Amino acid sequence: MTAQVAAPEPSSRSQEFAPVQGGGDSTSAGALLVVAYLVMWALLLGFLGLGWRRQGKLETRLSELERSVAGKAPGA
Repeated sequence: MTAQVAAPEPSSRSQEFAPVQGGGDSTSAGALLVVAYLVMWALLLGFLGLGWRRQGKLETRLSELERSVAGKAPGA
């Protein structure tokens, strides 16, 4: 049992724009644009901050490894 839905005839469809009654923009496009830019800047700064932090940890670990290798070098 499948329900068959008849497609409306092309001539019965509206041919012009009809605005939605009772609807309204709840947020202006300008405010959405500002929020989008703020989110993108926050993501970029967060990404750079995480990279900076990881670079600092990597430099610390590299200096520890260099000290370790220098202490075990032959002739030292």
